[in-house]
Amino acid sequence: MTDNGNILLHLKQGLPGYSPALQKLGDFILTEPQRVLYLTITELAKETDTSEASVTRLCRNLSCKGYTEFKMALALDVQQSQPTLAATGDPVDALVEESVQALRDTGKFIDREVLQQAGAAVHQARSIQIYGVAASAITGEYLHYRLLRLGKSAQLFGDMHRAAMNASTLGKGDLVIAISASGSTKDLMHVVNVAKKRKAQVLMLSNTLRSPMGNLADMLLVAARPEGPLNAGTLSGKVGAMLLVEALMGELMAHDAHYATASQQTASATLPMLI
Repeated sequence: MTDNGNILLHLKQGLPGYSPALQKLGDFILTEPQRVLYLTITELAKETDTSEASVTRLCRNLSCKGYTEFKMALALDVQQSQPTLAATGDPVDALVEESVQALRDTGKFIDREVLQQAGAAVHQARSIQIYGVAASAITGEYLHYRLLRLGKSAQLFGDMHRAAMNASTLGKGDLVIAISASGSTKDLMHVVNVAKKRKAQVLMLSNTLRSPMGNLADMLLVAARPEGPLNAGTLSGKVGAMLLVEALMGELMAHDAHYATASQQTASATLPMLI
């Protein structure tokens, strides 16, 4: 990674010697660095009318191994360049408003037709496999719990080595639910590719509309708040994903009354454990 993390300075200094495509990319990054933090490599290439290969080449010119390392360096640079502002208003109120807005935005953003397709896919699936790592695993745990409450069996994998082995045994009729805020998690993308080759259906839950993994998915549900390198797993990023899970469960319950019955049965099973 570039020394001292001054990646914008190094970019600005090296820009004149770059090819036209890399200059276009560099100009965009220098003009809107904060926006770039929330773009996948696919989205950045599309925004600048270049290619993913050009983005990777620029990252390597800046001594970064790839786009993920570049975004981390950029996030640190942007954070350091921002002046410390005095707190205005109540921080708890601000957090509540941000989270509520994330829910409202996600509600507007959910494609109802895709949601119906996803609900049907979950209902009809021979087996359900949930894959997610790091902060996305939190959403995976919640989805696994909600399916269990409705009597729908599923397997959850946070270790992508085990997930890859699991994916290699899937086939037509099996459903993979892949969870990735960025849609570009390398290990998860490999696992999804394995599942696709086995003809399994893939539903993706993400915070990004366009991404390499999103292009592989048969169905894509998107939460409105994107997550950047330094704020992955924050409340505003997660509540939108939780809403996707709840909307999916609501759609699933509409397919068969036995899910409501199962919900009562599973709740009753835990009552003796309460004090």
